[in-house]
Amino acid sequence: MEALGLEVTRSLLGNSLDVVAEVQKAQTQFRNLADITFSAPTVEKLELQLHFMNFTTGKKVKLTLDVSCLNRGVYPSEVVPSQFAALAVPAKHSDDPLLGEIRDAVKNLRAGYMRIIRLCGCISQVVQA
Repeated sequence: MEALGLEVTRSLLGNSLDVVAEVQKAQTQFRNLADITFSAPTVEKLELQLHFMNFTTGKKVKLTLDVSCLNRGVYPSEVVPSQFAALAVPAKHSDDPLLGEIRDAVKNLRAGYMRIIRLCGCISQVVQA
């Protein structure tokens, strides 16, 4: 029984550290990834918020990823934004072209390991365009 507990702990820590390393790498790789925040709005829920900004045009995008699966030791290999918003863009409604481009980019993203950094790459490209 103790071995099972150790394996669960190893999985929890391993996947959590992988995600932290991945977002740190994304922040150095994508200059317009301005801020990264982890939050726990409830005991069961863990969120990763990513803020992108085009420093030339002022376009800003805030994404929230539900990474609660890390609480179970599971890597978020299929994570998609649970919330996203375009800020400081003239059209601020749900059919905003920027948000549509982000939705399209995310749809084409394959599942698997390093998903978050690939997601950041897609969003970074859309915000910078």
